[in-house]
Amino acid sequence: MVMTPSAVDDHNASEFTRTEESQPAINKEAKLLECLRAGEETCYEILVRKFGPQVMATAQRYLRSEADAADCFQDTFLAVFENINSFEERSSLGSWIRGITINQCLMRIRKQARRQEQSIEHMLPIFDEHGDRIEAAGPRQTTAISKSIDTEQMRKIVRQNINKLPDDYRLVLLLRDIDGYTTKETAAILRIKINAVKTRLHRARSALKYLLEPVLEQTN
Repeated sequence: MVMTPSAVDDHNASEFTRTEESQPAINKEAKLLECLRAGEETCYEILVRKFGPQVMATAQRYLRSEADAADCFQDTFLAVFENINSFEERSSLGSWIRGITINQCLMRIRKQARRQEQSIEHMLPIFDEHGDRIEAAGPRQTTAISKSIDTEQMRKIVRQNINKLPDDYRLVLLLRDIDGYTTKETAAILRIKINAVKTRLHRARSALKYLLEPVLEQTN
């Protein structure tokens, strides 16, 4: 059974931490991998503690439901534990786990998204025949905030508006601008052409900027 970070036994974790302090070499990824591949339970607990927050944050970013994110958390660590011996160490352990997390999220999204592609047109600015921008009739909905907005509030608002984008555009934006994958890598992950990534990213950025404009105007 896979544990959540909070479910890891504190006594075992503290014992391992004391060992870390007395033997600095245990901090090395190679040591942790060796321990995991030996099937030592305490090392699995430490892995969940170390990477659990990253996995959960990624799952919450890609999935719209907390329940789905929790299920993805479990599925990710099951996949990690089952495939730890096949990890080729071409990247860091954290990058490998992040890739597994994103793949688990995408599999869940694909299962749920057997529907017609959603349009993003209503989220983009409108221009007239002369190229001048036309403002939408009536105010656009946005999160009400005060002029004194802090960074954490802004992050929350950006996340909320990213989640308004259709998945085809939202996923490209998350992969490219949040998780830092290249255009080529994003195309491979989503199984689409490079030109499709570029087009969707441009439209997703434009839509997000348009959605955020009323919020930014209130902060100026």
